[in-house]
Amino acid sequence: MQKDQRLLDLAALLLKAAEPVSWREIQEQFPEDYAGTGDAAIRKFERDKADLLELGIPVRYAAGDEDLPAGYLIDKDEFYLPDLRLAPEDLALLYVAGSAALAQGTFPYARDLAHALNKLSFAASAPGASETAALAARRLSAEDVEPPPAVVRWLEELSRAMAQRKRVHLRYKRAERPEERERDVDPYGLFQKGGAWYLAGYCHLRKDLRTFHLSRVVSLTVNPAAPRTPDFAVRPGFSLAALAAREPWEFQVHPPQRCRVRLEGPVSDEVLASFGPAKRVEEESGGLIVELEATNAEGLLRHVLSLSGGAEILSPRPLRERAREVLSALSKGLS
Repeated sequence: MQKDQRLLDLAALLLKAAEPVSWREIQEQFPEDYAGTGDAAIRKFERDKADLLELGIPVRYAAGDEDLPAGYLIDKDEFYLPDLRLAPEDLALLYVAGSAALAQGTFPYARDLAHALNKLSFAASAPGASETAALAARRLSAEDVEPPPAVVRWLEELSRAMAQRKRVHLRYKRAERPEERERDVDPYGLFQKGGAWYLAGYCHLRKDLRTFHLSRVVSLTVNPAAPRTPDFAVRPGFSLAALAAREPWEFQVHPPQRCRVRLEGPVSDEVLASFGPAKRVEEESGGLIVELEATNAEGLLRHVLSLSGGAEILSPRPLRERAREVLSALSKGLS
């Protein structure tokens, strides 16, 4: 039997079983693969079990007790996702978001998303469900004509590396300088923000958590050594949600420094909110002064310049001078 078919049949056997399946029963169901009393059959089964675990199928051995026999099983509570009982308006919003992602054509997990949308309960009655289901069907049946963009390739490689807990080697372009740096990173998680994808992980060069913009990755290599052995464990207390919620000037690039930014009035709620929750605001004649802490001054500079003259960096002095240099270069380029 082919390996893929054997793994599928083994998972189906364990899922259908009402109680743990003994090794003898498994041998009887797979006589061509696990028959015999030698170590070879056991080693083959252990390799198959490890492959199922890598695929996210939680196979484990139950020692047994007075009520249940000893044997192998798949923990159904861990394997099956909980039933999604969404209100119609929430389901409609989910379909809109899924449709937008599929329509991009370059969304890295498009096939998985299309499968998920097709399998969602209440699909037939959800507003917009029929249109989204049609889009998902086209996506699932379409052949990929062009190779995926670099960011999509990095996402696919990193997804596998995270699942197997394997270290990755990056060649990375820094935002503020054109040269490339090489980093060894333990990939903890991926997130999307502002239309861009980011990798969060432990950087062995900096000896700390760092965030990497995937569009600046030049090359990426997953550690090929000992593919079945994890290279790292995620640090206790790590929160991908907390990292994803950080503002660009909160990335750990340099020691913290207090910054003051003047906003010309009238200041909209949207502009004020764009400086995040960790800020102090004071009123000034004709505008507002925003004071915050930055560990990535270039990130704050880019945000202030994006406000099209409605904001001015007051301090620290080096950052104010840097803003003047950028604006001067821009004005020369336009003249």
